[in-house]
Amino acid sequence: MSQQEEVQTIDSTAETVTGDEVATQGKDDLGAQWLRLVYMLLFWIALRLSEFAIGVTMLMQFVYRISQGEHHPKIMAFGDSLSQYVASIAAFQTYQTEEKPFPLGNWPAPKNAVITSSSESSDTSGDGAKASA
Repeated sequence: MSQQEEVQTIDSTAETVTGDEVATQGKDDLGAQWLRLVYMLLFWIALRLSEFAIGVTMLMQFVYRISQGEHHPKIMAFGDSLSQYVASIAAFQTYQTEEKPFPLGNWPAPKNAVITSSSESSDTSGDGAKASA
């Protein structure tokens, strides 16, 4: 097969895209990017509000821990979900994902179980007494 025949064979199997199709695809993508910018700005506001919610959650957990001597499991679960929500906003804003965070997506479920206090985790005897060295 000559070089000219190879070029004709390749040209006949290639998909033909006109200049108008390329321009239309570019406009569609440009419109989608501007819309994404609007979403990213709205999620940036949600991120700022989430920072406030983190502060309130931190103070509530602190007060509960000081007054009761243990973690509040529901506050911990909310804090875990909130931290995942913040991470999902950051992932969307940095183009790591196309999935939009809450309220356009689902609120993340907490992953971690309740963390025990350091005194409970160092208890090895099972009866509340700490093991001696």
